[in-house]
Amino acid sequence: MAERIRIGSTETAFPFIPSADKFLEYLGKPGGMAGLINALGKHLNHPLPDPKTVRKAVKEGVSPRSAAKITNMLKAVPSPELHDYINSSELALWIETSLNNNGLAWLCLTKGASLQIFPADSPDTFIEQFVRRRAELEMELLLSGLELRESNISCSGCEERWRDRVKGFLKANTLVDFCHIEKGLQAAGTIKASAGDARREQLGQLLGLYTRIRIDFYYHLLSNISLDLIRWYAEQDTLRSHEKQWLVDNSFFGDMLPVFDGERLTLPFERLLDTWRKGAGVNGQDLSWGQIAEHLPDPYGLDATESLGRNQTVEERRERVRENKKSRLLEWRNGTRPKPEQLREFVRNLTPREDDVPLTEMKLDIACIYGAFILDELGNFQKCGLINALNDTLPAFESYPTYWAKYRSQAAKILAA
Repeated sequence: MAERIRIGSTETAFPFIPSADKFLEYLGKPGGMAGLINALGKHLNHPLPDPKTVRKAVKEGVSPRSAAKITNMLKAVPSPELHDYINSSELALWIETSLNNNGLAWLCLTKGASLQIFPADSPDTFIEQFVRRRAELEMELLLSGLELRESNISCSGCEERWRDRVKGFLKANTLVDFCHIEKGLQAAGTIKASAGDARREQLGQLLGLYTRIRIDFYYHLLSNISLDLIRWYAEQDTLRSHEKQWLVDNSFFGDMLPVFDGERLTLPFERLLDTWRKGAGVNGQDLSWGQIAEHLPDPYGLDATESLGRNQTVEERRERVRENKKSRLLEWRNGTRPKPEQLREFVRNLTPREDDVPLTEMKLDIACIYGAFILDELGNFQKCGLINALNDTLPAFESYPTYWAKYRSQAAKILAA
């Protein structure tokens, strides 16, 4: 059989560290790593195999000739510092193993992001420390699973011991309620032999556990991002005392937390705008959603008087523009991702002080990423028709304050220094 070469490491479905490909999609880079490679090839005007072959190189493997075209382009992309990191002994554990893992991709992603902001000799960010610890724990679990597989116990005995090991691992290393860990892993052990409603219920319990584990990862990640931002703003010495206390109590993301009212889940983008519009109008009144929509860029790219339709008055066109903006804002509130240039213009129109524009844009962008994760998780349940399991899982998205509570003392120390 002809040799096949894969680009990157094989991911695992175990969600203790979620798929890096999925995260890239949440960032607005569709297609994951393959999509990123194809986009880089176009940007650098570097000839690559067709997009399908690049996707195959990431997922399955391709011929040495096709792989060489891709790796030659990738070698030219990393900075010298990132190249040295990737080829250092620090990553040997993840690169040299034959075990599928998600930690390697996240280690490279976070290091690459850090090197874009900080000098190469800077201490590790809180994000990097978190991802490294998570990757180490993932590898420890996978290695223990390999030991079980290579033991002489029966297949059924091996699976039972593996579930017991995972149960203890998740209890020790996540904030997922133990009842959901038990139910989900019990369902994993019986789902193959089930059928009908019993199988659907077990699938829902297992899917609910996997979603909660991914929430655990991302809510720890958000907390560490918040620590890095708090440290950065503290070093700039631009925070006022009441802002410091609010950050200790709520983190940088306390104004965008999703809320489930029993019928509808309000996504982070809408929550953030809803927070900002409170008391922002004349005499401290709330701005209406229609007033917020007025800050969106003109949908026609022209002033209403310059883009009149046939037999259309200026006021009719202005009303059409207003309705278009309201519809677009509603789409954004429901999870449609704004185009980058639309979001930038919206922020400039919305934000009175020029100094506040970068932070406002960053928070709205993070709210979009946060919302993309939530919608992706909801889609998993909806595709399987597991509405009851979905409703049972929705409150888990409101659990961020429980995670931030573990980091408040660190935030207070940073701000008191």
